[in-house]
Amino acid sequence: MQQSNLGLRLLSLAMAAALLFVVHGERRASFTVVVPIEAKLPAGLEPASPLPQSLRVSLSGPWARLRSLDAGDVGPVTIDLSRTGPGVASWFVRPESLRLPAGVRVESLYPSQGAVQLERDRP
Repeated sequence: MQQSNLGLRLLSLAMAAALLFVVHGERRASFTVVVPIEAKLPAGLEPASPLPQSLRVSLSGPWARLRSLDAGDVGPVTIDLSRTGPGVASWFVRPESLRLPAGVRVESLYPSQGAVQLERDRP
């Protein structure tokens, strides 16, 4: 009688641990990561003022997926200005340009857009 009782106790303990893992892993959480920005500039042009070096990304999703994320998993983000000419060039970042695991979504990006004055390189 004692052995069968022990088996049921161990089975119930294992089921409780599995349930705790599933519930805890699916809990929604928020997380912010800073992702580097890389700029592609046209040959012969340079920005008159510096472009941002990083992007602050606020994410939400299952806690189990967010806790293991770092900036290298999400970015870098590329601002492609290579097809622009001298003058003001606008840029923006779309949430779709980030690499995110399933179930994780972008809540906000900062800065998500901007403009830069491009000038010819000075010799």
